[in-house]
Amino acid sequence: MKRLLLTYCLLLFCIVQATADGTYRRWNTALENRTDVRKIRIVFQELDSIPDILDQFPNLEELDLSNNEIAYLPPSLFKCKKLKRLLLFRNQLKDIPAGLCALTQLEELSLSYNYITTLPDCIGSLKKLKRLSLSGNELEVLPDGIGRLEQLTALRLNSNHFKRLNNNITKLKKLEVLDVGNNYLEVLPEHIGNLSSLKFLYINRNLLTTIPESVSKLQNLQELDAVRCGVLRLPAAFADIWSLENVYIDERTIPFYQNPRFAGRQRIEVVGQANNVYRPTQN
Repeated sequence: MKRLLLTYCLLLFCIVQATADGTYRRWNTALENRTDVRKIRIVFQELDSIPDILDQFPNLEELDLSNNEIAYLPPSLFKCKKLKRLLLFRNQLKDIPAGLCALTQLEELSLSYNYITTLPDCIGSLKKLKRLSLSGNELEVLPDGIGRLEQLTALRLNSNHFKRLNNNITKLKKLEVLDVGNNYLEVLPEHIGNLSSLKFLYINRNLLTTIPESVSKLQNLQELDAVRCGVLRLPAAFADIWSLENVYIDERTIPFYQNPRFAGRQRIEVVGQANNVYRPTQN
């Protein structure tokens, strides 16, 4: 009897804890506690739609519906004026309505691994956005509005269909992570060096023939992934970046001649063809 009572108490404790921070994992319980709802997390549930009830949660700050089968965003979503995190990766989304731009409090937006082909230009209205993940979609171009995301620190565009990047990304002065690996890039923006806060640059698996000399201005760069990026010789400009610690290249690439002052810090690793996962930051 005591064991049964203890089990019941533990179960009750877990339930209370699950909602103590306003997190709900079922639509019906969320609707019963509308003003208490801060986070809705319903993942791996094979959802093919989102009920058009999101405007009934006036204090909603996070919506995580990742790893489902959602193909459409309901109008009520765009009325969630306090929403800070919207996580919809691994769904079936194709079109992103301009209504998304009404979510001006967003700090993180993940739309990775969907079927998205275009983004609305008004995305530049998301002035508080810090992290934008668009990996694994079917994007070929970025809208000009991308350059207005002044608070952006991480931009993930890997595994799309880009042949070139919008030059406006060089306006992102706070950007620390730029991942454009696994695309069809033939060139990088000439003034990529203007990304003065950049720490992690991933250009692996592309069709580049050159890397702009302006990379010499990336004096905060810590990690460079250039494995099978197309370039056969890395520019000497990288040699004088004191903060650069990890450089990944393939067996065909001629590395830069290291500055003797920094050679002890800079580790250049040659990655073989069979090695698909080779850096801790790889996702």
